[in-house]
Amino acid sequence: MDKILRIDMGAEGGPKLNTAPLGDYAGLGGRALTSAVISMEVPPLCHPLSEDNKLVIAPGLLTGTSASQSGRISVGCKSPLTGGIKESNSGGSLRRCWQGWVMLQ
Repeated sequence: MDKILRIDMGAEGGPKLNTAPLGDYAGLGGRALTSAVISMEVPPLCHPLSEDNKLVIAPGLLTGTSASQSGRISVGCKSPLTGGIKESNSGGSLRRCWQGWVMLQ
């Protein structure tokens, strides 16, 4: 993973795409990455359904390799139920995956 794809859903004129290097998030993937982004970039007191919350979609570090059942993808955000960081994952045999992560903001 070497890129961040940020999609600004509230931009004037429709969604705006922006790619950037990993920066502070280099070496993270999956659950670690979703939790780090939410804790660093989402205000702790924001409402989970507000525009300040972000939805982060991140592949695990071994996704796309030949490691058995390593193709996992994690999705994380601030939970509307608890107000904490919530993460879920899916996958098991993803072979081809965009080698970066996506953030909807």
